[in-house]
Amino acid sequence: MRLVFSVLVCVFAMLLAFRPLAVNTVIKTISSRTLGLTTLFHAEPRNFSNRPVGELLGSAPDFARCKQADHDTYHQIFIKDDQESLDYTFGLLMNIVRRPCLGHLVKKIEYMHRPRDHEDYPILPYQRGLATDDMHLLERAVENAGFPGGKGQRIMSMLMQNKLSRDSERTTLGNCWAMDSDMLPTFVTQAIAAIIVSLSPNLETMAMTQIFRRHIELEQGEKWSKEFPLVEVFRYANSRPEGTHFLQNLRDVYLINHADHADGRYFADTDLIACLELFNKLPSIESFEIDVLESDGDHGKQTCEEKSSNISKIKINHSLLDSNYLLCVMKSIKTLEELQFTTGGRATRDGTPIFSPKAFLKGLAEHTRTLKILDLDTEEMILGYPGQEPSCSYFNWREYGGPRDYEFDPDDELDENDPELAAYRYITSIWDRDVTLKEFVALESLSISMGFLIYLAQGVEMDDSKRASVMLVDCLPDNLRSLHIRGYQKGESKLYDGQVNALMARFESGSLRLEEIKGVHELIPNGRQVEDPDKNEHLLWSLEDLGYPEW
Repeated sequence: MRLVFSVLVCVFAMLLAFRPLAVNTVIKTISSRTLGLTTLFHAEPRNFSNRPVGELLGSAPDFARCKQADHDTYHQIFIKDDQESLDYTFGLLMNIVRRPCLGHLVKKIEYMHRPRDHEDYPILPYQRGLATDDMHLLERAVENAGFPGGKGQRIMSMLMQNKLSRDSERTTLGNCWAMDSDMLPTFVTQAIAAIIVSLSPNLETMAMTQIFRRHIELEQGEKWSKEFPLVEVFRYANSRPEGTHFLQNLRDVYLINHADHADGRYFADTDLIACLELFNKLPSIESFEIDVLESDGDHGKQTCEEKSSNISKIKINHSLLDSNYLLCVMKSIKTLEELQFTTGGRATRDGTPIFSPKAFLKGLAEHTRTLKILDLDTEEMILGYPGQEPSCSYFNWREYGGPRDYEFDPDDELDENDPELAAYRYITSIWDRDVTLKEFVALESLSISMGFLIYLAQGVEMDDSKRASVMLVDCLPDNLRSLHIRGYQKGESKLYDGQVNALMARFESGSLRLEEIKGVHELIPNGRQVEDPDKNEHLLWSLEDLGYPEW
């Protein structure tokens, strides 16, 4: 008996030396085995509420009990605004709160609910009933997500609602009627999403709709401001990029673009710039992607902080934006490595904006040494190029898209908060830049229309009389490996045919570093808007292609 006791003492001492976090669990495991029990269920310590959630995230004994079934369940979590999803995702949340290792398994979260106009959330009485230990764990998780004191009580009230019903019988804790029919789905689903995000340190990818109604609601301290839980979690982490225990590994964000008008045949108006400011400074963030975007000039944010974003990859596809909006997004990027911007596949209610290739390239000139992938499909919005046919003879190519598009009188008192003034100052600061294709020394892959390609090869500021003498084949960057030419059809333009013939002759001789050229023998069509969605439904691009419903 003494020998057994000595062995147990030695084992206990070794565990104290090497695994201090596991002591409570080990003591209970040894006791259970000594009594001849076959289960280890009671080995899990129940005093988590005495320790911060941040300490629990690395609990090795708890993590070891995660099964393959747990990986399948928690790897990707979907949060939607329906009752079935509410019940299921709240259950997932409580499982993670009880077993923090499960939060380590979460790699992707998808959140689908776009807020509508509603009042702010009034604190409602609890509907759920949780055990005391569970309440303590949940309260600690809320606090560690950045919601102390009164803010935490507000979030707890949201979490403790068990229905998303629209009935008008709900009252606040002060016995006032809570009549807003759209309030509950927004705040309750966001509260669940926010706390799951805060408990998922390995989260890499998020897909979400716009999580606020209008960006003015995010102006703290104003009477019209609202505190959306998921917005607050992102803003908390983004304002202290390396000072939180969550969102440190988030790399990619896909913005699910559902329009307010609920007609998936038209471009939608997510406030992209305001959305980006919720996560653009996170330490691991690399890319964002959005589809079917049309800028909201009336309500969307039009300005951004210059060189403030860690994002290096921009992917805006099947969209309709003018060059100024795209420039605003680009100017916030510190280092741009990849840019995709394509149009087509939807209809517009507001008319087609004009895209200035000159203004766009002057902004892109900031990234000649870092840009590796450029994919442009903008012909639908471009009226022509200098020195090329067809072109609008009345068009002033040297001024279009530049400072003269803005009307500011230096003698007038200027509003420093005017987004038009900010755009004017930025365009003025870059308007003297020149740039040519050859200067993009890091460029490896290029997809672009024939006219835009020749214009870029010639250079933005070249005299029009000299453009015809520039040969595309002599202007390719040394690192370019893949070239896709959009919209080229042999025989439509002598200028284009001459450039393509010289390019292909050099390519087939093997003297170019290019590994592939596409769009010469087969047509790569330019994207086109759908003029009449009632008659051309087959031309519409849908979010359902990516697995997201249209509503």
